[in-house]
Amino acid sequence: MTAFSKIRGAVAVAALTLCAGAAAQAPKPKLVGEYNLLSSTTVPPSTWGYSKARVSIKQLDDHHLLILLACEWKREPKAVCGDYFYAQWRDDGLYLQDMNTFAMRLYFDPATRKLTIISRGADPKQSVRHEVFDTTTAPLVDTALVRRMKREQSNADSKENRRVFGPYTKWDYRENRIEFQRQDLTAP
Repeated sequence: MTAFSKIRGAVAVAALTLCAGAAAQAPKPKLVGEYNLLSSTTVPPSTWGYSKARVSIKQLDDHHLLILLACEWKREPKAVCGDYFYAQWRDDGLYLQDMNTFAMRLYFDPATRKLTIISRGADPKQSVRHEVFDTTTAPLVDTALVRRMKREQSNADSKENRRVFGPYTKWDYRENRIEFQRQDLTAP
């Protein structure tokens, strides 16, 4: 029995060392920053896209990010357009909140720092919208987008939303992982 316990202990230490080494080798991609819209397309082609948009990603704590989206619709520029999402780092990746994110996917390429959002529509044609954003250091000056970004920040900070839904640290983050393009596949 003593030899078996020693082997089992050694295996546990080796597994822990391997996991710690793997975690140390895979740094978190740097998502925090500002992103401008590069393109907005739909399949089938329609005006259900953005004419302009901006994404702002902020670090909230060691495990959570806030993603703010301010946009303008192609078909209805004056209509409300924007949203906010929380994301949580977990051992196996970065996950979006499970609330109202079932019809969207996010992809991030660490090499180019491009962010892609793919959304499935609820319309009869089952439209799919595909937005690509590129990082920017330019300040946001478009008055409509500035106003909409402030509104989304205010919604994210809302005491009433916190009262109804609870703090973002208690939300579920299981269903929708933000996918990262593997850098070793993109290297020349």
